[in-house]
Amino acid sequence: LKRAVEELGAVGVMVLANIDGASLTDKKFNLIWREIDRRALPVLVHPTAPPGTKELEVFRYNLIASVGFMFDTSLAVSRMIFDGFFDRHPNLKLIASHGGGTLPYIAGRLDICHANMPAARVRISAAPSTYLKKIYYDTVVFTPEALDLALKVGGDTNVLYGSDYPHNIGDMKGCLPRVDALPPAIRDAVRGGNAMRIFKL
Repeated sequence: LKRAVEELGAVGVMVLANIDGASLTDKKFNLIWREIDRRALPVLVHPTAPPGTKELEVFRYNLIASVGFMFDTSLAVSRMIFDGFFDRHPNLKLIASHGGGTLPYIAGRLDICHANMPAARVRISAAPSTYLKKIYYDTVVFTPEALDLALKVGGDTNVLYGSDYPHNIGDMKGCLPRVDALPPAIRDAVRGGNAMRIFKL
């Protein structure tokens, strides 16, 4: 991390949503997360094959790309929220790939579980949706309705342009028109203003 930032000029880092099946909240990663937080670096969380891939049979119909990736990101970030990860790392700028997976859609469900299940309140007192407003989302969502939901949950200042290029389901032709259809101030923020701010460009 030191070499990447101080010698090579990196302004952010990327991590997979699970590391060979291990959660990002695993204590073996504590030192690097503390250093990322100290440097206030943006971190893109990108999914990979979720834990239990064999049992979930997500290789069939290539459900890893359509469903597995969404599950991997949603599980990773939800665990971080309920684990108190964002309270321990207040300077962290976490970017959840693909519009946050399913997080914007299940925000209310996370909150009601927190309100009604003691196990969901062991490490946090605030509703999970308050943490969802602190993370960042990209625009790789494929429909205007999904983009609107990411903007509603994350806020105009926390959505960043993305296209999933060069993946074979990347949507260069669709992502930009969806962003350009937003009101001008929000469009400009999403197209680059928000990224310029959080990456300090």
